[in-house]
Amino acid sequence: MKKHINWLLKELDLWVQEGLIDDVQAGAIRGRYPTEEQAGTWGRVAFAVSGALLIGLGVILLFAYNWEKMHKFAKLGVVFAALISVHAAGLLVKRRVTQETLHVLGTMFFGAGIWLVAQIYHINEHYPTAFLVWGLGALSLAWVLPSLAQALLATALLVLWNGAEAFSFHNPVYAAPALILLGILPLARVLSSRVLESAGLAAFLFVLFTMLERLNAYILMPAFFAVAASLIAVGLLLKRSSSVSELAPVSFFYGELIYFFLLFVLTFREAREAFSYRPHENDAGMWFTLFLAIALGLWIFALRPFTDIKERINEGLRIDHLAVPLALILYSLQFFGVLKLQGALSTAPYNLLILFSAVMLMLRGFQSLNLRSAIMGSLLLTALAIARYVDLFHSLLARAAVFLLVGGMMLGIGVFFARARRARKEAAP
Repeated sequence: MKKHINWLLKELDLWVQEGLIDDVQAGAIRGRYPTEEQAGTWGRVAFAVSGALLIGLGVILLFAYNWEKMHKFAKLGVVFAALISVHAAGLLVKRRVTQETLHVLGTMFFGAGIWLVAQIYHINEHYPTAFLVWGLGALSLAWVLPSLAQALLATALLVLWNGAEAFSFHNPVYAAPALILLGILPLARVLSSRVLESAGLAAFLFVLFTMLERLNAYILMPAFFAVAASLIAVGLLLKRSSSVSELAPVSFFYGELIYFFLLFVLTFREAREAFSYRPHENDAGMWFTLFLAIALGLWIFALRPFTDIKERINEGLRIDHLAVPLALILYSLQFFGVLKLQGALSTAPYNLLILFSAVMLMLRGFQSLNLRSAIMGSLLLTALAIARYVDLFHSLLARAAVFLLVGGMMLGIGVFFARARRARKEAAP
């Protein structure tokens, strides 16, 4: 396997020079096939860092057991000596795995020092602040080294800080989403790490959810609809950049997951009416306007230049993605009361958008033999059919026909891809 991957990575540069593929496609292929050396290194780092975390916790507990018997200056000496010596050793050694291990151990000692110094001097500070200082220390090291392990540790600590503020003190933490958005996610681009991007986006969505929920739960639906559209636009921008194209799938995953879920929710009249604009909810209108402006701005950059949209569709731009800004604009017009649709007409556009996305995904899956795309489209179509025809007490014949049709399509997709895979194997030399 190693020989095949090394051959492929060498051939990619030649293919780009000959014009067979472009830089974006070459970068995506490199991200899909890491070398065994890279995989092995990260495996060793993961085990070493996990060990450092456990050793750090063990040392902290050991000192805590004997803490009362130690003099105050001895306590300070132990804290600073451990912190300085471990980080100094990490700077001196040259092996990457050992460096990561020692620096993570040092960050653990830094966190322990925060709590222990507060105990020595009986500092009755707001306790979530300790997680913030600890997280900022880890984040600083993540940028200086740079280090994936420190970045992941910083992400976890910032989430803990946000959670302590939100759930223990019911405080909306405005700085938490900004710190992750500006401190963690750009580092994922520097390190070209899907792992950090996944963790950073999950953390960003969580802290944003808790912040908005503490402000006003009514804000959640419109804000996250705009956030989902923004993530899909970011995915398109990343995909067009050869240096970071391998990060695009993560942004697409989170954006599509939220977008299709909320679009499905809006197909129900009660849900759409519940999240329409209300005059006394001015803060909801203000927050949605902010997120809407960001999303539309990102989409303008993602689709520029507009004259080559047709060419980009031929190169692989998903047509269902083009419906995302339209859905966002439609929702915003209804949210602010500019477009007033009553009864079934108020949800009909969202039903049509889901149907359009489902059909486009299935067609793309058939044309390019992309099983994931076909499954996504089938699941959307199935969800829409069940939601619209779940009542078993009226129009049983019509409901039976719909379920038979959708079930038959699902079976047909399975047969089609099984035959296509078999034909590909037979045609292979």
